[in-house]
Amino acid sequence: FPALKSPVAFHKQIHSLQRARTGTFLKHKLSSRPDRSELVRMHILEETQAEPSLQATQLRLKRARLANDLNEKIAQRPGPMELVEKKILPVDSGVQEVVNSKRSLALLTQRRPKRKLKWGSLSDRLSSTSITAT
Repeated sequence: FPALKSPVAFHKQIHSLQRARTGTFLKHKLSSRPDRSELVRMHILEETQAEPSLQATQLRLKRARLANDLNEKIAQRPGPMELVEKKILPVDSGVQEVVNSKRSLALLTQRRPKRKLKWGSLSDRLSSTSITAT
């Protein structure tokens, strides 16, 4: 080593020692690095046959497909009223009364197909009978 008379020589020697220590550290890490199969087993790398340049695109496509599947499943899941009606979601008695009244209202306002009467409509029957007020 050169004489450490000047600060420049001192800093150069410190810098070369740091680089040597970093180089030794990196050589050790690279020699003890796990192989590809170990990284796949630890779920750090994906098991794929695609070219390395296509792996990022393949991963984005896989995530987009999973997101679409999840959105479809969320759209098809039953709502809270259906879960209450099927007695899957528990409710207290006050809420149950509201649910029952909404169900009754829905049944009353539901359109039913018109039936054909054999002997005429109700208005025809009412008009044929005379109602007098006394």
